[in-house]
Amino acid sequence: MAVSRVFVCGATGTQGGVLARHLRAKDIEVHALARDPVSDKAKALESLGVKLWAGDYDDKEALAAATIGCNAIFINMMPSFTDLTAEGRWATNILDAGKAAGAHHVVYSSGFGVSQMDKMKWLDHQGFVAQILRSKLGVEQQVQNSGYATWTILRPGNFMANYIEPFVRMYPGLADQGVMTTALLPESVIPMTDTETIGRFSSAAILEPERFNGKFVTYADEPLKIDEILEQLSEAIGRELKVVYLTTEEANAQTATNPFVGGQLAMRDMAQFVDMDQVKAWGIPLGNFKDYLKREKEAVDATYRKLM
Repeated sequence: MAVSRVFVCGATGTQGGVLARHLRAKDIEVHALARDPVSDKAKALESLGVKLWAGDYDDKEALAAATIGCNAIFINMMPSFTDLTAEGRWATNILDAGKAAGAHHVVYSSGFGVSQMDKMKWLDHQGFVAQILRSKLGVEQQVQNSGYATWTILRPGNFMANYIEPFVRMYPGLADQGVMTTALLPESVIPMTDTETIGRFSSAAILEPERFNGKFVTYADEPLKIDEILEQLSEAIGRELKVVYLTTEEANAQTATNPFVGGQLAMRDMAQFVDMDQVKAWGIPLGNFKDYLKREKEAVDATYRKLM
């Protein structure tokens, strides 16, 4: 069954935003919610032809209105740092609204390794990061059992966008002092993922339900170590960036107050969850970090302006 109208979660964010642009480029109708419909990001979406409704994922009336006539639903949610039950509740509301509207296909963008947390050597299984991963696994299960005719689970890698504003703030000191302090290891391999690749995989999964039905698609563009990431960033800004590696003891001491450090511990061995040959087998064009930095030069320069 052809897809002609899609409800996109997080359309003003990274994943939903790039998917909305890719779908509109293919003349697919896009519906979305926006907490602030007059924000610059919301206006930019409307300029592309995206139809917006004011509301959030707890607003069932707004969801019902925004999903009318949609063939497919794209779910992508940031976790609530104050209510770890929110993702499951939001997913229920979105899935219910989509089914009531007649949607037949649902795609959920989840996270690396959520179904294999037992393989994460450095993960604190009682900590905040593990709770987030379990929440995402719960949403995966909701999607599978939702009764839609077709479903797909996407698991993108580490975003290249994490090294520019606003996400670079998870690495305090990198953009303003030129020093990254991290719980990652020198030998850790990070599966780097370009925003545009997220758009390509997400739009393909939306528009080709039969091909992607029942698939768990873990993907990334390029595996890199932190030293390689900083080397390419250094070249892009013309200033040498340095890294300080926290010991496991130092990192564990910070996880209670800094969830980003807990996330970095979990990422120490995240490369085990992606097979690049399988990623390439989908036939979807991949990028690399160097080209990403060139394409996003304006944002890179703005992020590291204090160092340039």
